[in-house]
Amino acid sequence: MATNYIFRNKYTHFTAILLSASIYVFLAYFIDRSQTVLLLCSYGFLFLLGLFTYQYSNFSLNQLLVIGVLFRLLFLWSTPFLSQDFFRFIWDGNLVLQGINPYSYKPDALIQDPHFFMPEMSVLHEGMGGLSARHYSNYPPLNQAIFALSVWIGQGHVLLSAMAMRLVILLSEIGIALIGCSLLTTLGLKKEKILLWTLNPLVIIELTGNLHFDGVMAFGVILAVYFLSKNQWIWSAVALAASVQTKLIPLMLLPLFWSFLGWKNGLKYVSMVTVIVLIGFLPFYNQIMVENLTDSIGLWFKNFEFNASIFNLAQEAGRWISGKNLIVQISSLFSAIVLLVVTYLAVFRKTKSLGNLIAAALGVCSLYLWTTTTVHPWYLALPLLLSLFTEFKYMILWSLMIVLSYTAYSQPIVREIPWILVLEYIPVFGILGWELKRLRTTSS
Repeated sequence: MATNYIFRNKYTHFTAILLSASIYVFLAYFIDRSQTVLLLCSYGFLFLLGLFTYQYSNFSLNQLLVIGVLFRLLFLWSTPFLSQDFFRFIWDGNLVLQGINPYSYKPDALIQDPHFFMPEMSVLHEGMGGLSARHYSNYPPLNQAIFALSVWIGQGHVLLSAMAMRLVILLSEIGIALIGCSLLTTLGLKKEKILLWTLNPLVIIELTGNLHFDGVMAFGVILAVYFLSKNQWIWSAVALAASVQTKLIPLMLLPLFWSFLGWKNGLKYVSMVTVIVLIGFLPFYNQIMVENLTDSIGLWFKNFEFNASIFNLAQEAGRWISGKNLIVQISSLFSAIVLLVVTYLAVFRKTKSLGNLIAAALGVCSLYLWTTTTVHPWYLALPLLLSLFTEFKYMILWSLMIVLSYTAYSQPIVREIPWILVLEYIPVFGILGWELKRLRTTSS
């Protein structure tokens, strides 16, 4: 009885909210990613507080959604502490405002040009890190437009530009909450499930906090699904195209949307998305743009490795068999496998219901992340959101476990610890296996 009273007491819930807010302030302004123990403890405590609030809070859904927004606003005046990417965002935004094609020039080359100038140029170049500075931009047109708008608002101030980007991401997260509630109702699920997104520390810290636009991309995808639920496939195509113009990942979901709509409308849908995406790239098109953009995207599959799971196992097997690093061959093989799975789901499984479409999209996104070379925490945003509209809960667990990947930054030189990867992925694959077994038992 005493335990039940504590769990149900309004002061306990209010204390949980205050504790969460305090930890978010601490993370936003008083920590960096090399402080691994503090980061892991803070993140884990936030996750538990979020689950407690979701499960037991007597605050209304609307009140909790507002609290989720307030948590994000705590980061408004902060500098991202877990990622350097925002420096490159501001750099690209400055280029666009100056009429310079971000797909045509590497920062390392421009910084050497005595005739080139942008506000806080040295700060941005140094802040983005050598890896980003050596390569062309790989951010699609809508992202570039947001970068440029934010830089214009910031008027040469890095923090003001970051604040403008943060507000754009926050607006997309508010959109996810509103659309998500409606879509959950349509699917016969509890609207409160959206709180597993709104109160999730991964989402709050990595998207609004650290300025990753995967939230904007996820909003475009879920908005596309919402419009399909209203039989408005044209608006759905516009939303999905906008998502692709933020990050290219949703392109691999196109066959699933085609299958859902049927051959004729599906062909129109895919054609419309393709045309809108191509139109978005037109202002940046020149002879070398396609080559440079392709090379930059290809680097993620040929050169970079971080927090991979099945890919790591395959690579170690390749080294044992051939004595070589087979990253190119293995990543190409896995890309082909993902493509085959998408084709199989679209052609043979026929995603005819909205629930099946979302479940198939979740499966494809998950398979991609398990077989790709690089999995940063914010990459989980889209499959995490999709999972809320299904019976699967493994993404919730993964959104907790993936913070372990930041242990690689505990030293000046980024170095992954193999047993940490095992500790991250074994529970995720374990609960997924249990959920698949339960699903097969229920269906039979």
